[in-house]
Amino acid sequence: MAVKPLNNIWIRRQQCPCGDWKCYIKYGGDGQVTVGSSSVRKETTLSPVDEVVFTPYVGQIFKSDDEALEFYCNFARKNGFSIRKARSTESQNLGIYRRDFVCYRSGFNQTRKKANVEHPRDRKSVRCGCDAKLYLTKEFVNGRTQWYVSQFSNVHNHELLEDDQVRLLPAYRKIEEADQERILLLSRAGFSVNRILKVLELEKGVKPGQLPFIEKDVRNFVRTCKKTVQENNAILTEKRENDLLELLDACKAMAQKNDGFVYSYTTTEHGRVENIAWAYGDSVRAFSIFGDAVTFDTTYRSITYNVLLGVWFGISNHGRAFFLGCVLLREETLQSFSWALQVFIQFMRGGHPQTVVTDIDSGLRDAISMEMPNTKHIVSIWQVQSKLSSWFSLHLGSQFPEFKNQFDVLCYLEDVEEFEHRLNHLIASFGLGSDKHIALLFSYRLSWSFCYIRNFFLARSLSSEYLKSVETFMKSILGWYCCQQRIQEQGRVAACSH
Repeated sequence: MAVKPLNNIWIRRQQCPCGDWKCYIKYGGDGQVTVGSSSVRKETTLSPVDEVVFTPYVGQIFKSDDEALEFYCNFARKNGFSIRKARSTESQNLGIYRRDFVCYRSGFNQTRKKANVEHPRDRKSVRCGCDAKLYLTKEFVNGRTQWYVSQFSNVHNHELLEDDQVRLLPAYRKIEEADQERILLLSRAGFSVNRILKVLELEKGVKPGQLPFIEKDVRNFVRTCKKTVQENNAILTEKRENDLLELLDACKAMAQKNDGFVYSYTTTEHGRVENIAWAYGDSVRAFSIFGDAVTFDTTYRSITYNVLLGVWFGISNHGRAFFLGCVLLREETLQSFSWALQVFIQFMRGGHPQTVVTDIDSGLRDAISMEMPNTKHIVSIWQVQSKLSSWFSLHLGSQFPEFKNQFDVLCYLEDVEEFEHRLNHLIASFGLGSDKHIALLFSYRLSWSFCYIRNFFLARSLSSEYLKSVETFMKSILGWYCCQQRIQEQGRVAACSH
């Protein structure tokens, strides 16, 4: 059976470096903002449409039937009901030339033969013969297709719902993609549906029952996903393995064409590709000149291929990032990171950088101390600051903006004693003495605070310009569905353009 190419999806690593497997990171760019402060997360799906919605009328013109459906749907929600598609009329010459949209309570439920079970469910129908409707007819004007309202009625034989009730109609209940990922993560962790709902309400800062979906929707979604995974897992697993083998073949072919290209990989006991890394000859030569300060970016992970992407960057005389090497890792463990570092040193012909800048990760920190004992490990302050909202906004509430302001100031203090004093005062004044994330930051303070790292060679690897060039490179390769080949292609271009 033919399988279409996998649509590769990259997401920022969500597992929190604190070590608690139930703890995850939400970044500012994901739409998650401070709860309880002046910048609250915007939930457009939790409130009805605010703009003025006009009443449809007979003769109203639409460019397409989809445009008309969206217009009528907005009108229905604003007025306390939902709609559904009814009849469509089609001809051989015109195709579909009439569409009927009706109130969700239109018609009557047909009596069905009850199943031969001991206690059949007696489901009551919401249909009550409501005659509210909007009929569309297609016409051609000056050679162009358009749709006009041929019949419209807004007379209902039932009560219309208030805003807080209409949002619960099935037509308006939707689980967004970000919520789907979070629901699946919690479900795999053993959370019940009721607990999942409570966690989401807490994270979004909404009152109980105010999510844009209900318990039934979550239960059905989890059940459907489990069934789909069971049916497709074998096929998808084989497809993933084949894609990684294709990447390995591409590396082998590149090595034959280009003497400077180097690669390495590991396999599982079953012969499957586990980890793979590569670099280009131009990158190796550039490292010999600009290799004193490097960045190892491990921000993104593929949920399609279940691999972590690690990219090595150097910094040129112009302060821009250039590609040094790339690695795909199955696991985020000490062993995996150690292998990645060993391979990088091997690619760079035994060269070690003076400093290496990374995100907070205990496994990566331990691997660097083992494989690069004479290299100074620096944690990017930008990575630290991007996690503050996720770590402290919910706990501190309205105090979080003041906490962040004070934290931002102490990050760049030059005197060690003043830094230590103000950090301890910050922890005490906000009651964070037992907080695990403050403990994590405290244990890493020698790697991210300016007063401790100011004497180490960093070039301009912590400047905003450099970080933007890194982000530009990452987006250029992650926006492509065929991930591995695109990474390899873009890496080749970047390695030659520093």
